Formats: sequence, structure tokens, C-alpha cells
Amino acid sequence: MKKVINGITKNLLTAFVLVSLTLIFTKVDASADYVGGNVSNGGSISGTIKLKGDAPAAKMLKVDKDQATCGHDDIPSEALILSADNGVKDAVISITDITSGKKFSDEKVAVDQKNCVFIPHVSLAPKGQAVDLLNSDDVMHNLHSYSMKNTAFNEGVTGGGSLPKTFEYAETIKVTCDVHTWMTSWLIVQDNPYYELSDENGNYKIENIPAGDYTLQVWQESLGKTTQKVSVKAGKNTEVNFELAKATKKKRRKRH
Repeated sequence: MKKVINGITKNLLTAFVLVSLTLIFTKVDASADYVGGNVSNGGSISGTIKLKGDAPAAKMLKVDKDQATCGHDDIPSEALILSADNGVKDAVISITDITSGKKFSDEKVAVDQKNCVFIPHVSLAPKGQAVDLLNSDDVMHNLHSYSMKNTAFNEGVTGGGSLPKTFEYAETIKVTCDVHTWMTSWLIVQDNPYYELSDENGNYKIENIPAGDYTLQVWQESLGKTTQKVSVKAGKNTEVNFELAKATKKKRRKRH
């Protein structure tokens, strides 16, 4: 009987220790957030994002509602904008595994709706900061977000109005207008300040990076996501270029 009691006591003690350790490590992991400060003699990463292969034909979007405000002509899609030499505009380049470095910018982020187009098409914002979703048109827009981590919304914004939203988690969020179905934008919420959008020629540069080894990621809505390992040296620039290929659709096998 005594051995049984001692065995139960030992098992309970072991379980208590395991649960305590789990709680401790869970708490540490949850609080391990990015720390911003001053960077001394930081390095940089720059390069170009290009499309691999032939450029696809430009896609046009049909404008078929509120044409007095939105216009009568079809508009080109912004899902893939290329320069003459296949440089990719609006690709998101970011360091995914950095825990400390420069401070976040104080610049406010706003997404406008003008002539029934989102401006800009792709926006970058730090998590926890309010983003102003504006409507400069004289017609109502209905903003509909698609997200997994942040709370999704589906709300109307009257002409001249605004809809402030705060996003607590890093995530790639698609935002559309349910009234004007050709309207699409992307909001990329980041958990550190090391991110940039490629310009009209596909060029980018990320600065003030502490020396170290990192994972550099590029994402583009039509070309997907890829990563490269990169070493940043103090006071020096490291060139990292990407070639992104458009995914080919797999043919379905016919059932016999």
C-alpha cells in the first residue's frame, strides 16, 4: 500500500513539474516580441525582383457599375505589373527571422479608394498600428477582408468616409469591395520593420540591418513566395536578386 501511495505521489510530482515547465516556456515564447532600438553600423540588402520566362498578356478588368464615378473604360489589373525587362513591381521583400534592430517608422498607413480603385494596391503596415481605410469617391464602397489570424470585417464606407482598423497579428490580408467586384488590394501586416516594396523596375533596398544571418522572403500575389538565406555584414551592402516564375496549372487527369 505504501509503495502504491509513493508511486502516485511521484507521478503527481512529475506531472506538476512538467506542467509548470510548459507554462513557463509558453509564457516566454509568447512574450518574445520584436525589440526596436538604435542600430550602429548596420548593413543593407538590395537587389531586383524579376519574372522568369515570358511576360503574360495584360489582364483587363471590366468596370460595370457606378460608371459616373468609376469610369466607362475597362482598367488594367495590378495583379502583376512588369517593367520592360520583366522587373516586378509591388513584390514584398522582408526579413522573417529578426528579433531586434531598428525602430518601426512613425509614418501612418492609409489605403484610399479613388475612382473605384484601391490606392495603393499593396500596403505594408506594422502589427498593432491603426490603418486608415479611406473612401475619396462619392459612392459607397463595401470593404471585405479575408484573413485567418486577424478578425475579418465586411463593412460599408460612405463617400468621403473612413474606416480605421488595427491588425494585431502579422498576416497577408486580401481586401476587396463587394459593391465593385473588380476592386482588390493587399495589406501586409508585419511583426518587424525590415520590409520593402519593389519599385516599378523591381528594385528594392532594406537598410539599417544588424550584422547577422537571416532569411529573406519575397512574396508577390501572382507569383507566390520564396526565400533565400543571406549574411549581412556591418556597414556593407549585400545584393540578393530573385527570379520568380508564374506557377503552371496542373492538368486534371481524366477518369476512365
